Amino acid sequence: MTTFLISLDEVERVKRLNRISSNVALAERTGLSRNTWNKALKDRRPTPQVLTALANLGADPARILVKITDLDLQAA
Repeated sequence: MTTFLISLDEVERVKRLNRISSNVALAERTGLSRNTWNKALKDRRPTPQVLTALANLGADPARILVKITDLDLQAA
């Protein structure tokens, strides 16, 4: 099975690009709650709201999601 997860590298790049240093600042900047960001960054499951917020901050569409397969999960 293949799963797509949020790339934490791209999230960090976007935060640096926008001079955002914390999830609280990320929440204030995007209008999404701190709990939404904490959950999204913990489980890395993309939601439309989080993807839209990242796109508005300048995330690269080709880099925001990473493909994870069962083999990748077994190796981890």
